Amino acid sequence: MRNTDEINELLRPLSRVEPGRPDSHAAGTGARALLTSIRSEEPGGPARTITRTPAAKRPPRRLALGLVAASVLAAGIVVGPSLLEDGRGVAASYANSAMEIRREGDQYVARIKDPFAEHSAYTQAFHAVGLNVSLRPVPVSPGGVGKILGAIITGGKSSGPDPTTEPDPSGPRFDGVPLSMGTTPKDCQPGQDAGCVMVMRIPAAFTGQVDVRLGRQARPGEEYTNFDSAMAPGEMFDGVRLRNGRPVADVLAEARRRGLSATFSLVRVDAATGGLSFEPLPDGQVGPDWTVWNAWQVKAGVIRLLVTSERLPENPFYNGSAPPPAS
Repeated sequence: MRNTDEINELLRPLSRVEPGRPDSHAAGTGARALLTSIRSEEPGGPARTITRTPAAKRPPRRLALGLVAASVLAAGIVVGPSLLEDGRGVAASYANSAMEIRREGDQYVARIKDPFAEHSAYTQAFHAVGLNVSLRPVPVSPGGVGKILGAIITGGKSSGPDPTTEPDPSGPRFDGVPLSMGTTPKDCQPGQDAGCVMVMRIPAAFTGQVDVRLGRQARPGEEYTNFDSAMAPGEMFDGVRLRNGRPVADVLAEARRRGLSATFSLVRVDAATGGLSFEPLPDGQVGPDWTVWNAWQVKAGVIRLLVTSERLPENPFYNGSAPPPAS
């Protein structure tokens, strides 16, 4: 086996990749420089020998460099994704423990294997293929899993035609950029069902920056980010009508029929601005004849009722947060 001095002698002419430096990941300049150094050795070039004794000869330098590259990989420095380029110097695929991403036609398709990973693991994968995408999974109810809750687009936009492989042309578009999410198999629960993967698609030609909030399955006891979707189809208060307000006793009975426990918040309306504020209330302070104006889903099995002690002239959630009553 080679000793340390001999390996150092082989590494000296190569570009270095130092672990922990910003450019040490697969898409960094350091890793690319190392790859360029290795590629620059032409087959059949002059052999270089290193001797420990006058008679001891070593393999040609290209083979030696191959051994050095293997040693670098064994040491934990990842250069593999940079080898899978698309002809423009950009990695066509990348994988880590959280997700894998690869170019498929005019899109990059990201498959999220671990929905509970730190968001930096997803961002690292997108950056490795040249996309400035920050993906932040947030806890949601089962109905919100795999859905884009919001995206902030800055800088450039997609410079090419819309992807021809877009699975849902009516899906979300943010500043003209088609982003789509789904699960494989369809409607499975990532983080719960074995083999369930979240899939995100983004145009390969996109040149700007995207900050995406993506719904993931909430852990037991974890509060939902999509708290204001309680009355949406498939959510815990699906079908409940509160636009005109309803008595607390009536809404509590509905919650119990659905196997839900309830908490309360007092709604205060600023007379000058119309702005709303909320004050948590103990159950014992809420009368059965108070009025419920809206409901938020807190976490699995828990609904929050937003109430006032008096009946207001109109629902303070005038922005349409509650669906209108059925005609």
